[in-house]
Amino acid sequence: MRVASASFLAVALTCFSCLCVSSVSAQSGGRAAKVKVFILAGQSNMEGKGFPEPVSYQVTQAQYRDRYTHFIAGGDHGSFTAKLQASVDEDPKQPLYDWSVRQDVWVNFLGKHGDLTVGYGVPSKCFGPEYNFGHAVGDHFDEQVLLIKTAWGGKSLGRDFLSPSSALPTDKEFAAMVEEKNAQIRKRNEKDPSKAKPLITREELEAPYGHFYREMLKQVRETLADLKNRFPSYAGQGYEIAGFVWFQGWNDQFNDQWSSSYGEYLANFIRDVRKDLAVPHLPVVIGVIGFDGMRESRPGKDGGDSARVKIQRGQASMADRSEFKGNVRVVETKHFWDMDAEAIYRGEGGWSADIEKWHQFGNERPYHYYGSPWFFAQAGTAFGTSMLEMLKGR
Repeated sequence: MRVASASFLAVALTCFSCLCVSSVSAQSGGRAAKVKVFILAGQSNMEGKGFPEPVSYQVTQAQYRDRYTHFIAGGDHGSFTAKLQASVDEDPKQPLYDWSVRQDVWVNFLGKHGDLTVGYGVPSKCFGPEYNFGHAVGDHFDEQVLLIKTAWGGKSLGRDFLSPSSALPTDKEFAAMVEEKNAQIRKRNEKDPSKAKPLITREELEAPYGHFYREMLKQVRETLADLKNRFPSYAGQGYEIAGFVWFQGWNDQFNDQWSSSYGEYLANFIRDVRKDLAVPHLPVVIGVIGFDGMRESRPGKDGGDSARVKIQRGQASMADRSEFKGNVRVVETKHFWDMDAEAIYRGEGGWSADIEKWHQFGNERPYHYYGSPWFFAQAGTAFGTSMLEMLKGR
């Protein structure tokens, strides 16, 4: 068993006994133990919005630095800061962050692949839940770990990630949608004929439904079929798909059907993922959206629950379904809200009153959890811990 850094253990990880999950690979034929594969899927916050600037400040502060010791090469705060300052003195636009690199955990994120480090986010210098998740499972398993991250910003479960078991809109509903969309196009065309666009067809309107569900599976299969090219140290030992993490929910707020039916869509999604990956009881962790932190969400227009609350309830309900007992866990992310970033963002004058101070804790809007590295670090740890607890109980 590998030994975790003291700072990372302080974050809250307990190593559990190693446990196999149903394999979907070829037999390893007596070679080294199979690679443990975890799929991390969702939209922009799974892409990763943890910015490096706040980390570079917080490692200089005694009350924060232990959060990030495992982030930096050799755990050496002084060396990290000195190298960063030297690089900024040479070229302020090209800061050098001396991040740690973990070879026993691989990451594949769309067109990028390699050893676990900071930089598998969007923008490319950022990180997401995969970072601390990778440390959690990497500290636990003796086997090589692979994280396949399949995430795209601005995508809904009710359309883009809609899985096969969830029904498409009816012909009547599609016809109404086409007419509404084309009415908008006609109005814009009349307003500015020089920028006129063609009317949309039923086929064009239907095409996005399930597209990113299929693309997610494609990314997983292509990665697993190309392990040696993407990860040269792969020794042909085979692999096991060991777990799945879902962190998504923003875009479903803007369609009443999507938000109201989110729970059913998500239950179908879990069943379909398990079927399509041929892992019947694949452990799944659901990250419940927490865009308001610990504040209460505003009510909906009718005075009832907002779309955001409906989505949160749908996500949380996965833990209450008997069919998912013991193999699906729910993690509330609102508890990881960065109150230091919150104080600056909502303080007098807002975040723009003192940009330098703002970048010590955040770099984004609330829908991206302020771009707080502390939020994404905590979420990743919680997802990893929850996954390991499920594996322990199997």
